[in-house]
Amino acid sequence: MTGYGAFVQIQDDIDGMIHVSDMSWIRKINHPSEVLQKGMEVEAVILDVDADHQRISLSMKKLTDDPWQTIQNKYQVGDVVEGKITKLASFGAFVELEGGIDGLIHISELSDERVNRVKDVVQVGDTVKARVKNINTDERRIGLSMKDATEGSEIPTSLAALHSNTGNDLGGLGGMLDDAFQRAQEETEKATDEAPADEDDKATAAAPANEDDKA
Repeated sequence: MTGYGAFVQIQDDIDGMIHVSDMSWIRKINHPSEVLQKGMEVEAVILDVDADHQRISLSMKKLTDDPWQTIQNKYQVGDVVEGKITKLASFGAFVELEGGIDGLIHISELSDERVNRVKDVVQVGDTVKARVKNINTDERRIGLSMKDATEGSEIPTSLAALHSNTGNDLGGLGGMLDDAFQRAQEETEKATDEAPADEDDKATAAAPANEDDKA
């Protein structure tokens, strides 16, 4: 395991490397330990063989098609979908939809009433219904609304038509989602950076490199 990927023994003395960006279509992986463990058997596709540098690049995600390439065949702005709450943040709740794709319900879209804390409305593990309000295939983001998911809360066709893959806002939701997803990514990366990967990392972090560093 390294911070950027995992090395996989293909045959005796022959390793390939799976970069974190090639581990999942639907999740941002910050460290391979999020999905892999040492000793685990994995399937992967060979992306490249560099004989001169003795490198083999592998991909786990390319064992399957990219679900985001056909996302608009599955979901449209205005659809009511069902999913399970997988993560809570100060700005909203993440919902796992069919196929493992995550959508985000911004805190302002949880209820018609003002919500001060996300956990006052939903908990991890809850199954909820929400309406699709924003799809951005370029950024791989789906914005959802629980308060608009009730019968009769239809999104006018004229408003839905304003939406495009470039991430146009629907009532300002697109901008809030961009901020929320960026904050979620920064929080995850910060947590990963602050936690040493193993005991060697802890020892390295604790011990000054030389006398100058001590001074």
